[in-house]
Amino acid sequence: MKNAKLNACALCVAVGSVSGLSMGEDSPTALSPSAGPVVQAAHIYYNIATGERVVTLFGDGQSSPTAGGTSVPVWSSLAGGACDGQGQGSTTSFFFVVDDNAGSSSLATGVTVLDFGDIELDTVVDSVHVDWVTGHNDVDADSDGIGDGVAGLAGEWTYWDAENGRNDRCIRLPLISFRFVDLPGNIFGDGSVTGYSVDIDLGSSFTSSLTFELGDSDGNLQGAAFGSNDIDTNSDGTGDGVSIANVDLDFDGLPDSDLDGDGLFDWGWSVRFFQPGTADHDGDGVLDGDFADSMKPIGISFGYPEGVAVDNGDGTWTWEIDTSPEDAGTGSEDAFAMYFGGQHVGLFWFGGFSCTPDDDGNFTPRANFEAQLFGPGEGVYCPADFNLDGVFNFFDISAFLAAYKAGDLSADFNQDGELNFFDISAFLSAITDGCA
Repeated sequence: MKNAKLNACALCVAVGSVSGLSMGEDSPTALSPSAGPVVQAAHIYYNIATGERVVTLFGDGQSSPTAGGTSVPVWSSLAGGACDGQGQGSTTSFFFVVDDNAGSSSLATGVTVLDFGDIELDTVVDSVHVDWVTGHNDVDADSDGIGDGVAGLAGEWTYWDAENGRNDRCIRLPLISFRFVDLPGNIFGDGSVTGYSVDIDLGSSFTSSLTFELGDSDGNLQGAAFGSNDIDTNSDGTGDGVSIANVDLDFDGLPDSDLDGDGLFDWGWSVRFFQPGTADHDGDGVLDGDFADSMKPIGISFGYPEGVAVDNGDGTWTWEIDTSPEDAGTGSEDAFAMYFGGQHVGLFWFGGFSCTPDDDGNFTPRANFEAQLFGPGEGVYCPADFNLDGVFNFFDISAFLAAYKAGDLSADFNQDGELNFFDISAFLSAITDGCA
């Protein structure tokens, strides 16, 4: 799908194993954010199942998060201009370099950045929002407003159940991971970096749904394709039928995925970038791209949940999250985690969010990165809507029968791990019930 500017090079789904780690951290390590002119180029809608791509240039509005248009945001950290009300500039002048082969720091290449927060139990996600900013020079030969793609430049995003960003009492599980290669690059010249954002539709095409459920508590995935509802709690290699929100490995009476006991579920997302000439994404035995093109930065934009900047009057500032919106971005912290070689490096921040300008007139951004989850919304999910296009009709019946005939487990309608008459019976009952 090279003509789509985004190539789904690798997709992996893993559920059912638990990793418990022991070492914790007290205070994050302070780093410096990256600053410079970030020119936002475009927003891209991309359907990972069908390859459909819609480019919306900034200033022309945004495209829908899903093809059916039924999604609603369920968790967001997107608000920019955190200090605008304090007379400061927009946060788009800040970004964090995740990978820079020029060696700007010991943590500037080959690392994974992970951000985290809280979310309601049993949340179905059908679209995700990601972004990147890069100084890799690119061209726009087809004049569609975005770069044609930097060979070998790739990003890998992963979404995690029960992730708290720390290395203690964590039962983190990867739900879904996808890698996009030949990412569009900088088309505005060497003096700036270019920003892109993408809404990735995971579930709008017949039986190709890649939707996932965060924080399963009852074993019912609500039509999602993936979820952690059969955890191996005793490490014998076999699922014990326990949903991840109910796991309590230390037997303290609190779910290990809710360390603060607020009834919300810990989740996280991570990103790792690959420089040109450093990885063989298509498995042909040849590194993709030219390593000589690697000496440029690529990173992610800062984000802020709904809320306001509060001056504590003692030289410190607090970002006060407004938890009333449905996509409040609850639980996000002024900290993020980093991993290197699969090992947890620690927690990091930028010294504490502050709208008080430094000697250069800059404020200190909150260590929280741009992210958004979309879901079908309360009352929208209908079991008979098998192809998840927002309506129930003949195409749902056709899609179910095709999946069942092909032995596709998406037709496992009663979610017992087998395809048999009981799935047909359950689907017929759903048809009888119809959709409201």
